[in-house]
Amino acid sequence: MCLVTAPESRRYEWLNHSTWMALERQRREPPDTATTGWTGATTASATPGDSDDAAALVDDFVEARCDLVVTIGSEMGATTAAAARHHPEVDLIGIDQHPEEDLPNLARLVFPEDHAGFLVGALAASATVTGVVAVILDSDSESASIGYGTGFAKGVAHLDPDVTVLSIAHPGDEGEPDESWGAAAAQQALGGGADVVFAPGSGSGSGALLEVAGTGHDARNGALCIGAEVDDFLQVLQARRCMLTGVHKLPNEFRDWYWMQGRPVVIKRYEDALDVPADYERGHVHSTLGLIAGEFRLGGSPSGRHVGPVGRHFFNA
Repeated sequence: MCLVTAPESRRYEWLNHSTWMALERQRREPPDTATTGWTGATTASATPGDSDDAAALVDDFVEARCDLVVTIGSEMGATTAAAARHHPEVDLIGIDQHPEEDLPNLARLVFPEDHAGFLVGALAASATVTGVVAVILDSDSESASIGYGTGFAKGVAHLDPDVTVLSIAHPGDEGEPDESWGAAAAQQALGGGADVVFAPGSGSGSGALLEVAGTGHDARNGALCIGAEVDDFLQVLQARRCMLTGVHKLPNEFRDWYWMQGRPVVIKRYEDALDVPADYERGHVHSTLGLIAGEFRLGGSPSGRHVGPVGRHFFNA
């Protein structure tokens, strides 16, 4: 089982780590007696650099006899689909990808950003004192941003329809969103009275969180902030003053960590994530990614789109 990670960035940092942990978890498990001749697995990974050809990395793994190749990131969608056509004997799983065609040896694992937004929207509505909350988005047209924004608004309205939601999205004609734009957007949100700010953007997120945290001992305006897709409590240290929680995409349900006694339940499981025969579930793998890989291993064809779980991270404030 081989992994081509996404280039290092806030958006995919958590997915890179948790996907690798999912593959390693499968490698450590006892051989699957449901599969004739299955004696275990080995794993390998590679990350494209500025000058690396991602398609060549996939080809290298195929030449090294990897029979399952996992790729991460929307930027890898076209490359993964091309590799599936070029190597029909190899199974591929694309994480956070939306290729235009379904191929028998290609499965897609995507995550419902609207569900993640709903979780923290309801939380924001329960935490606000001013009755105004905000969401800061990297785009007004990209599907993930739209999902986070609409889910957040619905979560707020579900808990308290009287709470006002300020939605601030980066306009597409002004280049790429960055920390400076995120800080300016956060200033706008705070100026509008928001005391809970959700910042899921990969480009603008850290800037927005830092602006909400402020520079003094106490958070600016007493406002709280919520991150997404990475552990911002560890990645953006200055934002700890305002950090309430975050939401994550979870290809690997590593229960030994998440379900330790005394910690809150941070995984929201969707029972309809996969509809596979019972024979495919007889192992010890509990993650959506593990079920897809197991179906491939058992000779099935889990091609097409599968929905993985999202969850709220630890409470920090």
